[in-house]
Amino acid sequence: MHTLFPIRTATTSRQARRRWWFLRPAAGAVLAGGLLLAAAPAQAVTTSSTGWHPVSGADRVFRADNGISLTYHYYAEGVDWDRPAGAVFFFDGDGTARAEQPTGRFATRMARVAADTNRAFVFVEAPRGTRSWRAGNTGAVAEAVRQFATTNITPTTDAGVLVAGYSGGAEFLSRHLLRGGAHWLPDGSGAALIGGGGTYGQPVGEATPATEDLALTWVVGDRDGAYATDAGSWSARAAAAQAEAAYQDAGYERARRITTSGAHADYDIPALVADRLAALDR
Repeated sequence: MHTLFPIRTATTSRQARRRWWFLRPAAGAVLAGGLLLAAAPAQAVTTSSTGWHPVSGADRVFRADNGISLTYHYYAEGVDWDRPAGAVFFFDGDGTARAEQPTGRFATRMARVAADTNRAFVFVEAPRGTRSWRAGNTGAVAEAVRQFATTNITPTTDAGVLVAGYSGGAEFLSRHLLRGGAHWLPDGSGAALIGGGGTYGQPVGEATPATEDLALTWVVGDRDGAYATDAGSWSARAAAAQAEAAYQDAGYERARRITTSGAHADYDIPALVADRLAALDR
């Protein structure tokens, strides 16, 4: 999605007043609610045969073979690695700064939501500090994300993975990360695309017998449309409807759209992710 210029409302003003700002943590800093973020290596650390689950850490960097570097924050507190465990990847909206606040209220809530279903939380930052999933070569960034997931987390999970995105992050998932196929995700996985997620007429790779039942869910507010952006008008409602149809036509039998109340700034993202995780585990 493009950078938005929404009309200011009482809701967005309240959200701005409630926003929590934190400094990046030093090694061993403690998250609110007991989630621990420790100093981390530049690459993933495999700690046992049951999966990739290092100690939680902020500002880690994965360097893909194609030269793309991804900064991410990893939250593993509360995950029982002796039981089936999974992961939640989150890609935030263009222009947001929440990924730069790894000890903030949003990240803490998301980590708890993931841990409640015995999953680690992986908060991936937009590349090169741009705060935009449209920046640079998006195809190369998607390739880097897939390599990051498949070499470090998803092959060793015993439970499914949820990839979730909001606004520009949802657009990145729908238009780039998943459009060519979802074979790289483990069984029992799904995607939550919140407040956007179009394909803009680009072809979607055909689902296979192994991926046709992937749970793809677009969640969009009933008043989330007709925004002015830096590249013209954009509507999350229209983008979600178009993508749902495109993925269904490509054979994804569980592609569906859920309409909620509210506009673009009204989504309770941790609650929506919790709902999608509950549906994934049924």
